[in-house]
Amino acid sequence: MSDEARTARPPVSVEDRGLGGLQMLVTAGAARFVADEDVALGGLDLGPNPHELVAAGLGACTTMTLRLYAQRKGWPLGRVDVSVTWERQAAATPPDRFHRRIVIGGALDAEQVTRLLEIAEKCPVHRLLTAGAAIDTAMTHDPAASGG
Repeated sequence: MSDEARTARPPVSVEDRGLGGLQMLVTAGAARFVADEDVALGGLDLGPNPHELVAAGLGACTTMTLRLYAQRKGWPLGRVDVSVTWERQAAATPPDRFHRRIVIGGALDAEQVTRLLEIAEKCPVHRLLTAGAAIDTAMTHDPAASGG
């Protein structure tokens, strides 16, 4: 998906009402869901953890990028399944590693399959994760926002 094709969307918001636990209400576009942590980390495991959300973004972006490219080329790309896992290896550089596995279907020749792998490496979220990003942070304090 090209940067030019993006339209203005509301920001993703995450709400923690201060009621205990690690369950956060995430609003992204029209979707609302719970993000959480594993029980071992103090959560209730009611939703994806933050690293799983990043992995989901990589998987979704990869799939969309492949679909859009194949459509533009008129290639008979069938099913696309992407699975992504994350692990941290403290001694490695960088310590965070995503493992992405892509399975594609359709009557594609070897050159098309090779090109689709190259395109997967260029999806915007892949590039963001490998290049890094700047984060601008602003904070305000509202003493009246005590939770609830």
